[in-house]
Amino acid sequence: MPHKNYNTKPLKCFVCEKSLQVIDIEYNNRVNLPVCNTCSGSAAEVDKEKELLEGLADGFVCGCI
Repeated sequence: MPHKNYNTKPLKCFVCEKSLQVIDIEYNNRVNLPVCNTCSGSAAEVDKEKELLEGLADGFVCGCI
């Protein structure tokens, strides 16, 4: 069965915020956000990835202890 994309929101690179076409989309494996071919594998992508992951658990308290 073919996959249909019902996402009507325009996709943007999470690093440079450039609009992406459906055929240009590549996703960062760690943050699962779209990234353009220019930013893919760049130092800017690594910096933005670290920035997003640093604040991920701020204020999170585990209830298992």
